[in-house]
Amino acid sequence: MVLHYIKNILILLLLLSVFACKKTVEPKPTEKAPITVSVVKVQQNEIKEYLTFNGVTIYQKKENIRSNVTGFISYMPFKIGDKIRLGQTFASVRTKEQDALKEAVKIDSSLAKFIGPLQITSNATGIISVLNITKNDYIAEGDVLATIVQPNSLVVQVNVPYEYRENVRIGSKCELLLPDGEIIPATINDVMPIIDAQTQSQTFLIELPNSELPENLNVQVKFIQNESPDALTVPKKALQTNELLTAYWVMKIVNDSIAVKTLVTPKLKNDSLVQIQSDNVHLNDLIILDGAYQMQDSTLVKYK
Repeated sequence: MVLHYIKNILILLLLLSVFACKKTVEPKPTEKAPITVSVVKVQQNEIKEYLTFNGVTIYQKKENIRSNVTGFISYMPFKIGDKIRLGQTFASVRTKEQDALKEAVKIDSSLAKFIGPLQITSNATGIISVLNITKNDYIAEGDVLATIVQPNSLVVQVNVPYEYRENVRIGSKCELLLPDGEIIPATINDVMPIIDAQTQSQTFLIELPNSELPENLNVQVKFIQNESPDALTVPKKALQTNELLTAYWVMKIVNDSIAVKTLVTPKLKNDSLVQIQSDNVHLNDLIILDGAYQMQDSTLVKYK
């Protein structure tokens, strides 16, 4: 009887151990880790959209100093970049005839008045930009000895395609961006009545009489094409689009942790910002700035 009882107990323990081995422990579902992103608020800013063209500085008024006699340069104190006044002596010239008279003066002193050097004077006030002679050079009558530019005749010449004739005209305000970053406000003063046959562009002139800029300096000329004083704006890098550029969206943060794909319509843009229009994006909404590339809708996120 006792052995039968022990036998039953052993069978029961064996069955319990078998069922215990077959029992599986179901894993607990793990929560998906949020993606760390950086965000920015939708802001209201004045935004301007520009047309930008390349321009170059030129001097409109240039005068050539020409020789009025044939001979050798005996005196010429100027160098390129020097200032010169109207009527100022530019150079002195001695002729072969004067050299021959030196011996005759010993016989007839009255000829001494003819052996003095001949003066060549400046016919303009300005800066010497070209100098073609040095002392003792031989020159002929009519030779161009130097070129004088008048600084108050400085203009920026900009070529504008004819299609933008409604945006650029005489009186149009613009900004000149110099290579060193300086910005000069300016106004279109004149236009050439000729269209380039190849580029179909028209030349406009911007006067800069008080600017000390060198000639042939390349500048950027910016005209306001459109502007909005109170646009809803986001940084350009926050705006996403498809490959065909037919749809645009931002990833908007809702409930402090969910990134929702929100369609928007881009409007004006400048170097860093873009104006957006959407019924679902408002002032001070949080949108993802970095980390949203190829992100799916309703993604769990955390932000700095």
